[in-house]
Amino acid sequence: MVDIAPGGQVGIAQIGVTGLAVMGRNLARNFARNGFTVAVHNRSFARTQSLLAEHGDEGVFVASESLAGFVASLERPRKVVVMVKAGAAT
Repeated sequence: MVDIAPGGQVGIAQIGVTGLAVMGRNLARNFARNGFTVAVHNRSFARTQSLLAEHGDEGVFVASESLAGFVASLERPRKVVVMVKAGAAT
């Protein structure tokens, strides 16, 4: 699934993962394999697309290109895992 279409997948994901480098994509895959509907987002949409292309059959993912779409796809109360690279910013 790609982004949130009007009248589409609003509020259906049980948990969200933003930041889909190695750890983020593995957490998202683990959630999906264990029965959760997972909203996924990355600053670079190509990384989100590669997760779906390589592992989309492991569970139910709701992919969003925008941060607004990502937030809208989550049921309330929202549960989000934010993965950021270690370094100066953190």
